[in-house]
Amino acid sequence: MKRIDFDKPYIEANGKRYHIKKELTIARYKEMEQLEIEFYYGFTMREMFEKLKDAYEDLNKNKLADSAVKVYRVMEGVADRVDKREPVVLRICSLFLCTEDEGDDWTEEIASAKIEDWQKEGYAMEDFFTLAANLVPGFIKHYQEILSDTLTQGEQESGEQVQSESKK
Repeated sequence: MKRIDFDKPYIEANGKRYHIKKELTIARYKEMEQLEIEFYYGFTMREMFEKLKDAYEDLNKNKLADSAVKVYRVMEGVADRVDKREPVVLRICSLFLCTEDEGDDWTEEIASAKIEDWQKEGYAMEDFFTLAANLVPGFIKHYQEILSDTLTQGEQESGEQVQSESKK
């Protein structure tokens, strides 16, 4: 497994040199804000707003069961997306790791191509967490909160499973 040499201002992957930028343009900073939200909540803010708005409208119409189902689907969606998407940490790093000829624009396709290069090169995932922690303010705090929430949820689910099995 290849490791990032943090003493160098770049990494090499799949025949390309990715320079580690310390600052972002305004356009890339806006993308980073959206990725941070997705990292923390598992949805883009627009998706979350629309889903919760629908549930809220059902509550106002006294459709409690419909609202409960929609909120539950949001919870399921968060868990499902966390399991299936490209890791947000890598997408965040793709904002800061840039080739010489790369412009200010950032797209999911650009991020995926970079991630594919890094994967082909065989870099260790934990190095990208380290990189993000050093480049994104508050990253470690949010990551610790997510881990804590995940562990708490896992403990609760394990306890519920033990209870249901003991009732059988």
